[in-house]
Amino acid sequence: MARQVSRASKRSITSFAVAEAAGVSQSTVSLVMSGKAEGRVSEAKRQHVLETASKLGYSPNASAQILRTGVLKVIALAVPNVQQPFFGQVLVAAEVAARSRGYSVLLIDTSNDAEWVERLIGMIRGRLVAGCIVYASDDADERRLGAIRDRILFVEAENSRRSGIDLDIAGAMGAVVSHLVGLNHTRIGYLAARYPKATFRRRYEAFRDQLSQHGLDADPAWRTDATFDLETATAAATELLGQRQVTALFCDDDLLAAAAYRAARSLGLSVPQDVSVVGFNDIEMARIIHPELTTVAIPAETVATLAVEKLLGQLSGGRSLSAGTRVVPLTLQVRASTVPARS
Repeated sequence: MARQVSRASKRSITSFAVAEAAGVSQSTVSLVMSGKAEGRVSEAKRQHVLETASKLGYSPNASAQILRTGVLKVIALAVPNVQQPFFGQVLVAAEVAARSRGYSVLLIDTSNDAEWVERLIGMIRGRLVAGCIVYASDDADERRLGAIRDRILFVEAENSRRSGIDLDIAGAMGAVVSHLVGLNHTRIGYLAARYPKATFRRRYEAFRDQLSQHGLDADPAWRTDATFDLETATAAATELLGQRQVTALFCDDDLLAAAAYRAARSLGLSVPQDVSVVGFNDIEMARIIHPELTTVAIPAETVATLAVEKLLGQLSGGRSLSAGTRVVPLTLQVRASTVPARS
């Protein structure tokens, strides 16, 4: 009986009750819970209202939201591979950022759904989602989404002019090459991700440019590619490292770097004494494998939070939040997998 009373009590909590408990007006509660507090309610007061609502067990009724606003308070996050650990970090951070503004997040895997664009357009036009953050999109998909462009926030779009959030790939690759050249590496290999995404193409282009600036060449014989499948990536890395030519290897992803470790062991090579290895993303695994991996860190929380803020600003017509492209700097985390090249 007590459980039934408790549930009934939670259902009876209204925005007026939250307002009274928080010592604010009902309109303030409405602004906060609808995600429209930006520029109208101080951050301290917004957090106080959210904490009060949470303690009371209050959450806006979805049906009431649709009646008031004409759309459910849900945003979608479309990513190319939900199994990749990095996108798990992005999802968690986006959930936190969205929840603080009264929204929920729906995940879409674009690589396993050929009709995802049409489904997304249908959901937005059917008012099931308010808008969508689209990560690492293709030019064709970006053009197809043009019909609902005002409700889309692109991250690392193929056409960089469409990106709301982009990464400083050139700066990151500059740091990688400078680090390796500074360790006297002149024969640097490249294990590329075998996916048709602009971000991977830009990484290799920046890599070649940086080598050129140091008077070095990107020898095609020192480059290979692979999917993130462990066996496929290990085989590709084994073939490349088996040439015994490169003294350092850059990998498009930490998962590929782990495969390179595996390949080196199978060849009787030591990381980093025989070959230095650098990854990209800085997922948790980079600090678990031995030796700990030198890698480019993408601040997933920063990217996701900025994307949510810009999308919601865009949906509410806030030009200051949605205008222009925000370029996020990346950091090279130097760990034990890179050492000076042997003479």
